[in-house]
Amino acid sequence: MRPLLSGIVLGLLLAACAPAARPTPAEVPRAPAAVRPQIESAGGPAAEDAQRLKGAPAAGAPAATPAVVTVNPPGVLPNPAARMIIKNAEMRLLVSSVDEALTRIEGLVADVGGYILNSRTWFQDQEKYASLTFAVPSERFEETLGRLRRIGVKVADENTSGQDVSQEYVDLEARLANLEAAAARLREFLKEAKSVEEALQVEARLRELEGEIAQVKGRMNFLKGRSAYSLITVILEPLRPTPTPTPTPTPVVWNPGETFREATDVLGVLLRALVDISIWVLVLGGPFVFPAGVIAFAVYRLRNRHRPKA
Repeated sequence: MRPLLSGIVLGLLLAACAPAARPTPAEVPRAPAAVRPQIESAGGPAAEDAQRLKGAPAAGAPAATPAVVTVNPPGVLPNPAARMIIKNAEMRLLVSSVDEALTRIEGLVADVGGYILNSRTWFQDQEKYASLTFAVPSERFEETLGRLRRIGVKVADENTSGQDVSQEYVDLEARLANLEAAAARLREFLKEAKSVEEALQVEARLRELEGEIAQVKGRMNFLKGRSAYSLITVILEPLRPTPTPTPTPTPVVWNPGETFREATDVLGVLLRALVDISIWVLVLGGPFVFPAGVIAFAVYRLRNRHRPKA
């Protein structure tokens, strides 16, 4: 009895640890209710499979109590609408007021049904900065990003990423089905143990299987929760005016030729100015200066004529 029980336990261990290549009878999904009576009444192998799925022995077959587990066939992904995508985003916004932007983002998170995981503020160069990390429902991920862009004056940086974990989740379902089926068989063997030593061996392996089952379930719950909510990290920076660059003065190099050209240009300007002034004096003062000169000359001649000669 002991070698036989040890061999059965070893076979169960190998079956639980082996990858699920194709569905076993315990893993085949149940047929629809409308079709199941037809399958059961057809007889033959199909009827025997149907009886095993129901947990009752087929006609002429020895009684057995296999564990019935309904899961997706191994390797078959859920439909595209139900795929599990883990989404993340990081965004750096330039805002006119960090405090006002913080208030608006907190209201946005509450409005979409999310929650804040981390919030931090600090000062740098007498300016206030802030950082927020929050989770939002995955179906409102894109909507939230669009509303965040409208809060900032400018989006300085944005990075989004996604990870499809649908295949991993399906593989975990198949592994969980195998582990639970193996654990159910071990519980049956535990009831049939003939000695304390055999019971202890079966119970030790059962505890190992239950630990693996707990790990698989924990990973599945993590994937469910993580894909249901997306993480977004936003960094808020104050918008600073762009400083006007001061032009660097060009050093002056001495150039005699250029100096001579500038001097001749200035001389030409002065000569033209003197000529222009002379023309203005002649045109404007001519009618007054010429008669006055004639009168002065006449007076001078008259005085010289009446002056006695020595």
